[in-house]
Amino acid sequence: MIQNTSNKPLSELYSADNSVSYHIPKYQREYIWGKWNWEALFDDIEESEGGHFMGSIICINVQKDSHKAAELELVDGQQRMTTISLFYLAIYKYLKENLVDKSDMNIQLELLSLRNRIILKEANNIKLIPSYTNSNLEDYKWIFSQEINEIKAPKKPKFLGNRQISRAFNYFYSRLNELDEDKNPAYSFESVQELLKKLNSATLVKIDVATHADAFTLFETLNNRGVPLSAIDLIKNKLLGHLEKTNSSTKIDENFDRWNQIIKNLTDEYNVQERFLRQFYNAFKTDVIIEVEKAPKALRSNLIRIYEELINRNVDEIFNRLEEASEIYSKNIQFEIDDHSDELVHALRNLENVNGADGYMLLLFMAKHFDLKESEKIEIINLLCRYFIRRNVTDTPPTRDLTNYFMDIIVEVNSLESYNYSAIRSIILEKGKPANDIIFTEKLKGDLYEENVGATRYILSSIELAETQTKERYTNFYARNKNIFVWTVEHILPQGENIPIEWVDMIANGDKEIANNIRKSYVHKLGNLTLTGYNSNLSNLSLIKKQERKNNEGKYIGFKNGLMLNELVKDTNSWTKENIEQRTDELVVKAIELFKL
Repeated sequence: MIQNTSNKPLSELYSADNSVSYHIPKYQREYIWGKWNWEALFDDIEESEGGHFMGSIICINVQKDSHKAAELELVDGQQRMTTISLFYLAIYKYLKENLVDKSDMNIQLELLSLRNRIILKEANNIKLIPSYTNSNLEDYKWIFSQEINEIKAPKKPKFLGNRQISRAFNYFYSRLNELDEDKNPAYSFESVQELLKKLNSATLVKIDVATHADAFTLFETLNNRGVPLSAIDLIKNKLLGHLEKTNSSTKIDENFDRWNQIIKNLTDEYNVQERFLRQFYNAFKTDVIIEVEKAPKALRSNLIRIYEELINRNVDEIFNRLEEASEIYSKNIQFEIDDHSDELVHALRNLENVNGADGYMLLLFMAKHFDLKESEKIEIINLLCRYFIRRNVTDTPPTRDLTNYFMDIIVEVNSLESYNYSAIRSIILEKGKPANDIIFTEKLKGDLYEENVGATRYILSSIELAETQTKERYTNFYARNKNIFVWTVEHILPQGENIPIEWVDMIANGDKEIANNIRKSYVHKLGNLTLTGYNSNLSNLSLIKKQERKNNEGKYIGFKNGLMLNELVKDTNSWTKENIEQRTDELVVKAIELFKL
């Protein structure tokens, strides 16, 4: 079934010296990776010491002529391979634009080599051919044609900027050109060259199979049975094995049960378990018992090395401390427990919903450093929620800096002898470096939904709860039914390109072109958004129907559903860009006040 398997660096998979091409079948789904994936890839490459492992791809050689270069059908791995190609292209563009000495032949050869990694130099065509789905191929080819003259593409695809391939390239290129906190370039020509070396050295396991049937069988096997040992498994094996060798007072079964309890405290999600191990080290590394030489921060790439060192140093100490910390961590992430008040549950739920993962690291440290009252814990969590929603909306500070900043915060908090909210708040504002109100306001008035759906939901639900929440009345806007959100964000003016005639008449006096321009400019603004538990029932309905919509029991499910958010919408006779602007301004004022630091 398997013809060949090998762990290859990207420098070989994207070699400038061969003519191998990768074709993604036309029928495969579109490119769907988003900002989280791009950010994780960039950070993993940058933070590695080289040789970062990126998983596996499955290929079929569909070239029948043995004298010609291989044409590999990429059965599994299109998201990674497409992203890697766009990452390479962004680096190529950056280096080309920032080359100072154009007579430097070594640099020119390096650029030529990079160019030939991502195109077929003999045929002057792209090396990776995406699927046709949702304009993937047209978008991809157009982006390459703008940076490499030899690539020819037809006219610019419509709505290019709204699709993920364009957004991926723009993310990588913008990331390379961003400024640091002092408004200086975060990257130099030399540091991007170093980043390129790390990308070239990253590896993928390339698996070659003969047929689609073999590929399908292998794919199913890999996903259902062939799960490799994770970092958690390796750390567990090291810890239990070391205990068995060095501690005769405890039995392996007892230690195994203790480890399983730690894992139970952290839920079944591997990402949470790994995050806990990183955050435990990062929170307590100021302790000489925990600090590991040449490991200023726990990363995915050095996690095993850190815990091997800690286990070898004092296995009983590290085991005891992990047990204690996992119990604290569990109370913050599995918060629906009896000994938490409703207020604490709501605060912790907000921290989860605002994606404030680095906040758990600070809470873990503070629980050990201070004897916190519940009221004190709640006020810190609420402060963290305000901090993280501002960060999520403004992307300030950038995600890659958050852990470093929170480690800096912990160092300062460690110097406090007792809990002091004002002092901790000042530390978070100084070391956490959040965006100011001007930037926050600007982002809130922009296309908020398009930029960040999660932040939009959080802001709308927070505004609603601030107006209506009491001890007797609380709505969980993050409740799920079969893992699907019950409440969703609803566009008042429909977001689809095919605007119903009723809306065209209302917003543009029947002019479809003007209506479409208004839709593109205003549809994703905060003032055009609300919450509903019946999104599919409203869809593209006219304004009056959205206002008056009822369910089979005669209950209002449209804009007269009783939400404060809908006060300006439920009875209005028209909904135009002026209405959206007015409501945006009003909601932004509420958000600024609600999330004041």
